[in-house]
Amino acid sequence: MDATDRKNAEKAVKLNAGLLGIRVSDGYFKLVGQPAVPVAGAVVTVDRGEAAKRITATRVALTGIFALALKKDNTKLFVTIEGADGSVMVREVAAKKEEKARILAASLASLNA
Repeated sequence: MDATDRKNAEKAVKLNAGLLGIRVSDGYFKLVGQPAVPVAGAVVTVDRGEAAKRITATRVALTGIFALALKKDNTKLFVTIEGADGSVMVREVAAKKEEKARILAASLASLNA
């Protein structure tokens, strides 16, 4: 990887991490309440959580028996960043951000290749 490709990969990692609410500064992934994880040698894993289907009392009151057909699907994703030093960070994000999470994983893999 030449210098231009490396710089573009670093930008992609920083941008996509930011879109998931994870800061990248001084060569570390940073998230409030979790240990900083070094970018160098890190691996990102994206896992889909289980779908949580629920029916609220309000929905039953407003729609009656049709509430059974109107279940909400609150699926979440879990983005895990594991550092080469053994440090780990986990971020729960909405399922609609899956593409951004996978782009982060791919850009980090190319940066650390």
